[in-house]
Amino acid sequence: MFKLDPTLLLQAFGIIFLGLGMAVRLGLWKKWYWKSRGMVYGYIPLGSIFLLYSFEALARERLGTSYWLYQASIVVILAIGAWWTLRTPPFIKPTWVRWVEGHSQSVLKAMEADAQADPDWEKHVVSEQAVESWIRALDLKKSKSKGSARAKK
Repeated sequence: MFKLDPTLLLQAFGIIFLGLGMAVRLGLWKKWYWKSRGMVYGYIPLGSIFLLYSFEALARERLGTSYWLYQASIVVILAIGAWWTLRTPPFIKPTWVRWVEGHSQSVLKAMEADAQADPDWEKHVVSEQAVESWIRALDLKKSKSKGSARAKK
């Protein structure tokens, strides 16, 4: 019967989470944003913990009395992951997210509603000018819907 090696499994999870985290950080993967704004920022530290923990037996054997440094590094990375997830510092966020989040809550809600209705919404965040154009287009839609609502009365 096939038996999974826990070390390889931990390393695989580590590489997957690091890859996803880097794709988010580099702005290559955008679909996550309107569903879970903060969770993915912790993927890089989480992937690092998986990788680091995959070497736990080796660290215990080789570090001897300094093994506590290994354990402390895991705790520090865990704290960084919690920080990046709960109160993400701006330097962790991709540039396009900073462009979007630089606007008011009402604008963010309009962007979210439009993004959920348009599967091709990513075209609106390719540049800062594209984000501004998107906002102007949303304002136009809002103005037209208010105008047509008044005309019906």
